[in-house]
Amino acid sequence: MSRIGKLISLSGPSAGQAYALQNEITKIGRAVDSDIMLEDQFASRHHAEIRRIKGAYQVADLNSKNGVYVNGQRLAPGATAWLQDGMEVQFASSPFRFQDPSATLTAPSLIAVQEPALKVDPVTRQVYVDGDLVDPPLSVKQFDLLWFLFQNRGRVVSKDEIAQAVWPEAQGDVYDANIDRMVSRVRNRIEPDESEEPRFIVTVRGYGYQLNID
Repeated sequence: MSRIGKLISLSGPSAGQAYALQNEITKIGRAVDSDIMLEDQFASRHHAEIRRIKGAYQVADLNSKNGVYVNGQRLAPGATAWLQDGMEVQFASSPFRFQDPSATLTAPSLIAVQEPALKVDPVTRQVYVDGDLVDPPLSVKQFDLLWFLFQNRGRVVSKDEIAQAVWPEAQGDVYDANIDRMVSRVRNRIEPDESEEPRFIVTVRGYGYQLNID
């Protein structure tokens, strides 16, 4: 007889709460009919679902605006991924830990999942590097830039995308130099050792930037 998996909330007012995944499909989102209702302004009404298939669990992105992340990697819109014990699953800005009671103790690599080195909280607008709070906080535009990169982490984003996301009031009239200077300022706050290669924000010359969080 298979056991029931769970999602454990890792932040917000529901931190520590466990949600049993006992249905064949568990609906997740801001909609009131969701099985797991997200109090997250960045989440879609019908954001994702967890599918229970022959005792195994699969997460599916329902073409959400701000994505589903499995261990820090964003799923393509509409894509699915199989879950294993200890994996972190994030819906927009709401992180959860997947717990599979049927997992054996012979796979410590699945149980001890490394926390990302860079964390960004869009609600408090706080940034953590290796568990330490970045203080003083980033300016409004600096945080907007970092949050946009964080939402698209692992993907190379163009400077045009950055300009539209961070300076919507400019209606696209933003020079590359403005973007480069802002990226440099954010880098100085989250990775101040300029003698080394960029740790988090990688430059893709002639196109844009890519954020890595480990």
